[in-house]
Amino acid sequence: MDGQVYASGITDESAVLVRGGGSLNLSNAKLHKNGDSSSADASNFNGQNAVFLCADNSTVHLSDSVLESDADGSNAIFSTGEKSVVTAEHIKIHTKNNSSRGLDATYGGTIKATDVEIVTEGAHCGALATDRGEGNVLVNGANIKTSGEGSPCIYSTGNIQLTNGVGEATGSEIAVVEGKNSITLNNADLTGHIKHGVMLYQSFSGDAGIGMAKFTANDSKLTNQSSGPMFYVTNTTAEASLKNTQLVQAGGSKTLVQVTSDRWGVAEQNGGNFTLNAENQLLEGAVLANRISQVTLNLGDGAVFSGSANPDNQADSMVVNLKSGATWELTEDSYVTTLVDEDGSFSNIKSNGHNIYYSKTGNSFGGKTIKLPGGGKLMAH
Repeated sequence: MDGQVYASGITDESAVLVRGGGSLNLSNAKLHKNGDSSSADASNFNGQNAVFLCADNSTVHLSDSVLESDADGSNAIFSTGEKSVVTAEHIKIHTKNNSSRGLDATYGGTIKATDVEIVTEGAHCGALATDRGEGNVLVNGANIKTSGEGSPCIYSTGNIQLTNGVGEATGSEIAVVEGKNSITLNNADLTGHIKHGVMLYQSFSGDAGIGMAKFTANDSKLTNQSSGPMFYVTNTTAEASLKNTQLVQAGGSKTLVQVTSDRWGVAEQNGGNFTLNAENQLLEGAVLANRISQVTLNLGDGAVFSGSANPDNQADSMVVNLKSGATWELTEDSYVTTLVDEDGSFSNIKSNGHNIYYSKTGNSFGGKTIKLPGGGKLMAH
């Protein structure tokens, strides 16, 4: 089936709706939606007012088509329900108003997309997104541009994977993971401009389950144009795994990681617990945490960390683990609760005259002071 469908001025109606176990093969179509949604929750959670909505165990194949919306709460392609699957190929998307995302899945819905171009202009319009009940968005080949506040290239409360993608968010972060969910990047080049680079958090709004937020980047490039940290973690347990990924702090930030409390959660319980895994990876900057937050740095083979760990001695816990093939080049004094180095001679730590202070408990150094290459020392505090 091909052609043009216009749903101008029709509140809450989608230009195309497939539901109840239905199926549709649509190609060479131009879909346009006007008319604001009457309910933000219905649009965000169930796809009301979407340009294209797949629901209730339905399957769709959409190809060589253009989807446009000029309405609040009008997501472009929306899949909701565990057995609802959209396959999309060679798609162009442009949304202009608020809460109008590019690809969005909820309650276990799935979108599998290849060769997509997504432009969003409104607030809360992540190009690749999931919302309540989790969802799956799997994309190979994307060109993304977002400009609204709170509109990162990717916002995940589910499972989002991007391979071979380029994107820029001029009004938001590079990417956000909320709660027990994930983002995986392979050969992606993404840029964010506001607040920080990648945010991992839990809002307790009910949109995301409680658990570990995961961010993975392989063979990619992340450019942070803001003055904030590359990774910002609050009110959740989180993990980032990086391999052969370029981290660019174009906004001048000297902070690699900040784990702290923010406006979400219960005061004095809303810090973060963050693990950063690196392999064949350059890391630069300070790793910071507040007094109710914990950080673990796992520096694997080929990892080079040029920076400091807990230089202000504020973290509740700071653990650094080095493989023998990893290198730590200190840029200032650091305070660790635990240091484990597979190279027992510490030849892979380049101190540059700076000291590493370790806790007497949780280490095997017995309170000794040990000379480090470059003039610094490893000593108890």
